[in-house]
Amino acid sequence: MTVAKHWPRTFASMTIDHVAVLRWPEERASVERLRASGTPRLLLVAPDAEAPVATDCDEDWIRLPAVDDDVRARTNALAAKAARHSPRPEVKGDGRLAYRGRWVALSQTEEAIARLLADQLGEVVGRDVLATDWGTRPPSANAMRVHITRLRRRVGPLGLVVRSVHGRGYVMEPAEPTDS
Repeated sequence: MTVAKHWPRTFASMTIDHVAVLRWPEERASVERLRASGTPRLLLVAPDAEAPVATDCDEDWIRLPAVDDDVRARTNALAAKAARHSPRPEVKGDGRLAYRGRWVALSQTEEAIARLLADQLGEVVGRDVLATDWGTRPPSANAMRVHITRLRRRVGPLGLVVRSVHGRGYVMEPAEPTDS
């Protein structure tokens, strides 16, 4: 099946795995807006249109007609590239965690945990390390789970996940397209 047969209904003007799929040149204004925001984008180039000049690694194009599998492969590649080059979450120190131009409010305890996890983005942070910022008495295992659960809920909308590593600790990382 080709995209041209169903285009624009199948892929155009939609998002696949956090990648915007747009018609070129018809949606040039949207492409410019998404370039400015750093959103990964795949451009479906009309058969008779001049191909765009890709300005960064977050953009690719495919000429129509195109096979659905080729469009999916390109969106998957752009999504994977974007995840690898993702900016680090930033704990602002004022009760906020910022990531990709958005932020969420955190409690003091969530902020302390998030700071340690964000500083080691993609790496396991041991429970003992997370417990050091709790003051004089380390938290119980149950208290730690409660705060991690709350932190997970808060950072999810930003495109971040906090995963448990059994017997070791926790890791914060950008959400995979399938996590959202």
